[in-house]
Amino acid sequence: MRELERFRAPGEEQAAERVWPVVTSAFAERERAPRPRRRLVRPALALAAVAAIGAVALTPPGRAVVTSVRRAIGIVPVQRALFSLPARGNVLAGAWVVHADGSTRRLGDYREAAWSPFGRFVVAARADGLAALEPNGRVRWTLARPEVRFPRWGGGRTDTRIAYLSGPTLRVVAGDGTGDRAVGPAAPVAPAWRGAVSAGALALAYADPRGRIRVFVPATGRTIFRTRPGPTPTLLAWSDDGSRLLVLDPTRLRLFDAQGRLVAAVRGHFVDAAFLPRSRRVALIRTDDGLSVVSVLGSRQPLFPSAGRLAQVVPSPDGRWLLLTWPDADEWLFVRVGGSARVRAVGNISEQLGGRAPVEGWR
Repeated sequence: MRELERFRAPGEEQAAERVWPVVTSAFAERERAPRPRRRLVRPALALAAVAAIGAVALTPPGRAVVTSVRRAIGIVPVQRALFSLPARGNVLAGAWVVHADGSTRRLGDYREAAWSPFGRFVVAARADGLAALEPNGRVRWTLARPEVRFPRWGGGRTDTRIAYLSGPTLRVVAGDGTGDRAVGPAAPVAPAWRGAVSAGALALAYADPRGRIRVFVPATGRTIFRTRPGPTPTLLAWSDDGSRLLVLDPTRLRLFDAQGRLVAAVRGHFVDAAFLPRSRRVALIRTDDGLSVVSVLGSRQPLFPSAGRLAQVVPSPDGRWLLLTWPDADEWLFVRVGGSARVRAVGNISEQLGGRAPVEGWR
């Protein structure tokens, strides 16, 4: 082990010398701002350190410097494989199910998938059809439709429905595969189900081609509310209690209540966001000077100052951990919410899951 600690990659010292001016320059630029309080020093240093990562090409000497910077921001060592999840539940990544003990199962040749409301089933999409599966891969039913995208399964224990796009059209089908029908033209963003928080309240939110958000009851067709036209959103999501709808686009985050009243709007450069389970708190990824910052909306302190260009934030079922995807490094990062800033990093994700599959949920 000591021999490994003393090992230096070829050219590591030269790479470090090239990076040092970048780090000192970034730090000097930040010193021109008013001197921060003592508790803010570590995030500022982390941002400056990660700026060095972007400054180095990922050559063998560059990787050695990256390893040194990882140590500075607390994300080493990197596990070479996903041995287990830090919380209960199963992660759905592309067409793979990752269990809490680290075991994985490939569901089949599907390009997208999503959990059913209680994690008992999976809805998966191919280019030419939709399928309902058990988590072990057993197919319950299929439905042939062209250009299927963004399947989402919602509802309660007695009434479940699946919304999906077929080409430019939003469609809804019952959880048993019956009653498929077209709703209307839709923008290319995943629809979002609001759970049946009261009798007959199962509702669906989607964006139309003009960027208007419509929330309606599929059983009756009644529109609950519709927003004005605007930018096409990148994300729609409901809080667990159905009281808040999150609408995200690249430069704005908006929160609406169940009646369509705007309750919050934040400007910024946003990448992804998600409600923490059983709460109205929103975890989000935004970019700052090209780097990713993970935080909870309304909190002054970041949960994770920066780590290159993060792509997704996915809460664990108990809300205590966030799964962050880092495609450029081919890694998943697990960050503890609240308390000490514990971070676990797992590498070689694409090798384990047969490609860089997006995370579709943690149930």
